[in-house]
Amino acid sequence: MRWVVLGFLFLLSVLNYTDKSVLGLAAEPIMRELNLSYDQFGLVGSSFFAAYAVGSIIIGTLTYRFNSKYLLMLIATGWTVSLVSAYFVETLTHLIILRTILGFFEGGTYGLCIVHLARWFASSQRGVASAIMTSGTTVGTYLAAPLLVLGISSLGWQHTFAILGLASLIWAILFFFMRDEPKEPIIEDVKSLASNQEVPFKDVFKVFLNPYVLSILVVGFVSMWITTWVLTWAPTYLTQIVGLEPQRMSVIFAAMGITGTAFAIVIGKFTDLLFKKNKSLIKSYDRVLVTVLVVGAISYAMTTMVTSPVLACIFLGIGLVMNTSLLPLNTAIKSMIIPKNLVGTVSGFSLSISSMAGMIGPWVTGYLVTIAGDNIRSGFNTGVLVIVSLYVFTAIVLLATRKLKITANEKEEARRIHEEKELELDIVTEQ
Repeated sequence: MRWVVLGFLFLLSVLNYTDKSVLGLAAEPIMRELNLSYDQFGLVGSSFFAAYAVGSIIIGTLTYRFNSKYLLMLIATGWTVSLVSAYFVETLTHLIILRTILGFFEGGTYGLCIVHLARWFASSQRGVASAIMTSGTTVGTYLAAPLLVLGISSLGWQHTFAILGLASLIWAILFFFMRDEPKEPIIEDVKSLASNQEVPFKDVFKVFLNPYVLSILVVGFVSMWITTWVLTWAPTYLTQIVGLEPQRMSVIFAAMGITGTAFAIVIGKFTDLLFKKNKSLIKSYDRVLVTVLVVGAISYAMTTMVTSPVLACIFLGIGLVMNTSLLPLNTAIKSMIIPKNLVGTVSGFSLSISSMAGMIGPWVTGYLVTIAGDNIRSGFNTGVLVIVSLYVFTAIVLLATRKLKITANEKEEARRIHEEKELELDIVTEQ
């Protein structure tokens, strides 16, 4: 059953990123129909990410009190309401409202998925499970585009939006019939993981400000920075700087996405095996994460040095493949180092911060290209070197904080269980 649940979370990730990308793919007909300028259309995109940041905190925090299964159904239904409302969009204000509602409900998706995944998979299985779940983001980003473009051109953007909304509603209805949690409780081999304990909600900021937790949040920020760079600038980089024809670029771009997905799943399985063998978070997931960051930094740096289109594609491809592995590794570690009742809340705060990268990252590259003037290659290469710097910085932060992670206090847990048993005994005695 847990693999069926994982399949549902994968499909939700696909829908999540398909909904994100559909606006950009429908930009021309929407701007033409509503008579929007470029800056007005940009405001629509900004409204989405602003609501996304708010939703990630509010909806993520709800996991402290409510069942993650029904919260996932709630957000999918929210997507339906937003997307089907495309039929009523006649002005810029209407479009902003539509994307704001969608952004709010999509903001909680990642945190809810982490919480629900942790209810079905033990720590030693979360590497591959997280990779499969988050690979839906790659499918939604790289592979769904041709279908969306076909739908927009043949059916119109309103119908395409509505079809995506209907898909979300069908997902929510089918997910209703899934179990809330496994019949048998998950048995953890490593008792020292923070995810094996619960702490009061008042300690959420104490957990959030733990140095190692913050370093993992930095990984999420960097991953979002590069993901939005890929969505915004990678195709242009491949055509204008590398020199590929648009058709060849689209094929190579899709191949990078497919390769990245396969590699992320393989890495996830590899880290699970390491964790089962040595029972150490640092010697498995953390060590692999640092290696991915180092290899990615080298690959991106080499992209700016080579002149051969083939070598440029190879090094950029390696960098993008490494980035595809960041999110699942980050997800797996986050689900183990944060107390289980606060995973959704902390992930919500994390995602709200990461969403800033989605707003800042593409603009930074655009600004660097603009100030470079006629030397577009120099501007793009500087933008890539910013990515290299972020990778190196993140690896250093991880190495510096890896021994400061939160661990479960087994004595405190034993004391709590003992007190609960004594209380139950007192109640029975009184009766």
